[in-house]
Amino acid sequence: MVGFFYSTGLGDVVERDEAKAVLYTSFAVLGNSTAAELTLGYKYLHGIGTKKSCEDSVWYYKRAADKAYAMFQNGPPLGRTMPPVKIRLTEANGGAYGAGASGAGTPQDTPHASDIRDFIDFRQYIARQDGADARNAQYQLGIFFYTGNAGVTTIARDYEKAGRYLKKVAEAFFTPKLNTKSAILEAKEQRSAEAREAGDAAALLGKMYWRGEGYEADENKALEWFTKGSAVNNPMALNGLGTMYMRGAAGLKVDPLKAHECFKKAADMDYPDAQVNMAHFYMQDPKFYPQARKMFEEAAKHQNFQAIYHLGEIYYHGYGVPKRCEEAARYFKYVAERGDWDNPLFLDSQKAHQAGDIEYAAIGYLQAAERGIEVGQSNFAWILDRELPSSHYLTSLTTPTRTALMAITESALISLGTPSRLLEMALIYWTRSANQGDVDARVKMGDYYFTGIGTEVDFKKATACYQVAAEADKSAIAMWNLGWMHENGVGVTKDFHLAKRWYDMSLSTNPGAVMPVSLSLIKLNARFVWNYITGGETGSSNSGSFWPIGGKSSSTSSNGGADQANQDSSPGEKGTDDSGRRKWDLDEIEDSWSRSNQPGSGLNDGDENDPFGQQARHRQAGGEDDADAIALEDEDLVESLVILVLCMLFGYLMYVRQFRFGGAPANNNQQYNNNNNNNNNNNNNDDDDNDGRGPIEGLPGDPNAPGRFAYYAAGG
Repeated sequence: MVGFFYSTGLGDVVERDEAKAVLYTSFAVLGNSTAAELTLGYKYLHGIGTKKSCEDSVWYYKRAADKAYAMFQNGPPLGRTMPPVKIRLTEANGGAYGAGASGAGTPQDTPHASDIRDFIDFRQYIARQDGADARNAQYQLGIFFYTGNAGVTTIARDYEKAGRYLKKVAEAFFTPKLNTKSAILEAKEQRSAEAREAGDAAALLGKMYWRGEGYEADENKALEWFTKGSAVNNPMALNGLGTMYMRGAAGLKVDPLKAHECFKKAADMDYPDAQVNMAHFYMQDPKFYPQARKMFEEAAKHQNFQAIYHLGEIYYHGYGVPKRCEEAARYFKYVAERGDWDNPLFLDSQKAHQAGDIEYAAIGYLQAAERGIEVGQSNFAWILDRELPSSHYLTSLTTPTRTALMAITESALISLGTPSRLLEMALIYWTRSANQGDVDARVKMGDYYFTGIGTEVDFKKATACYQVAAEADKSAIAMWNLGWMHENGVGVTKDFHLAKRWYDMSLSTNPGAVMPVSLSLIKLNARFVWNYITGGETGSSNSGSFWPIGGKSSSTSSNGGADQANQDSSPGEKGTDDSGRRKWDLDEIEDSWSRSNQPGSGLNDGDENDPFGQQARHRQAGGEDDADAIALEDEDLVESLVILVLCMLFGYLMYVRQFRFGGAPANNNQQYNNNNNNNNNNNNNDDDDNDGRGPIEGLPGDPNAPGRFAYYAAGG
């Protein structure tokens, strides 16, 4: 914990010192601390506060992974139940930018607590009846209560309910009449769907009886249900039966041949646990290491915990393959982070956040973030992003009686550090999350550099982040941002042709973005016409098809401005590959930012109680990017006003055409008047219900209402 304080500077108790953080964390490793092992594994992997060393990183990650795997093996038969999945807070909104905008921009339905309870209630209603539909509902409820729901609203496992529903499904198919294997196979051919569900139910019942989940542990009952499930070739039941033969459970004689037969049948049906068991057979002879690795890789596709651990062992020791430090570190990292049975830190933070204890949740997620857990980094940065306003939002949210500092100090996170420090931390952990593959975090990085949140305004770094998110992760919102930047010449050369190309790519990536892209293209076309008429800059006509006319070109490169982009390379850019696509070192973006925040860089000079003071000082000093922005505003002001006037005139003409000269039928006018009267009556009724007091305080429309500021500060 002392190392944690030095690493984060939490609460401004001590000055940040990564070297001391590594020192104290190393002492903790000697004391067998798993949290310290994860922390040092991550720091050595990325060179945070120490030299970058894969060999040191994999050594720490392997220590933690060995303990996690041993805990899995020492659990009940067939392995310990995996901990709940770590939930990303942004998933409640469909992503950091909302459903349909985050990631690649594909809309996703977010399950709500009401949807889950409606699902349960409806299935329970059907399950009380009889027939095939009732069996199917019982099967779904049994699976649901056995696995639980790891989502925004977590429904705990309930083995007793699961057992009751599953037993009804299994007993409805495996009746006393089906007392022979031939009779069972005949029934399976006639009722294939029912046989499949009954096989799953029988396999789960066997597992529950063997492990004592919802029932008193009984190996004989487990063997009975595994045997029934195996009769319909259920892979889970076959794997359970094979494991019993390997262990000699329920009075069975240890028989590796029969076990191998069961595992082989289940593995051929792509059952991950059986594939792992088959791989163990292959690992007994070095000649069969390639087959073992193939089996482990097939199981790892299903995120099988054991398979991923053994792949780490294969690449760490070089079993049948050359040793690969990076591959081993990646596999061991997953195992150590996933198998956290003895550390409920993440689950406690999730519960605290759901209960509204933001401070406790933020500290927990920060600890997880320091251990290199990407979801923890994303969650901590997201909490800061939501709780702490930026200068962009303060303009509209503060009043003469409500200053920016007052607004910030209302946050529960003010105890964690000064506002300026917390804004810097938000950028740090967005960066670390992005470097572990979170596309929304990469776009957030660009937003922070663009706006100057937690750092100085840097349009070139913002462009670099958007470029990575657009090219490597196919982010539609990053593509739109690049289109806007090329349209306005911010951080890149002004080029309407490239702007149109990025807008078009954004729409092709996310068809749901038709409205913003269409409006942007309308504006871009209008600006193109205006600049063509006035002789203004439009960009290179060779950078992409726009119109068969061209204005004054600011770039004559035949590759659409790529030469200029390469000359103005951004942090992390490493030239181009064979296909002409730019290559990026994602870690370099974080490193360049980290170097700019070393002591003496000027970022922390001045009053720490003014979170935006350093940005104001930079603007007053006439920073290069801000000078460009001022020039951009002066240059585009006139044409923006002209375009605005033209759009207003066009809208007015459409209005006149539709409502004044369109000859609307009299019945439509009558209906409009009736609706108007009804609305007036409703408004009067609302005023009566409110006793003439006006808008109710606390509704979403009031940014000064208690508890609403954080929502508005995050762009709500």
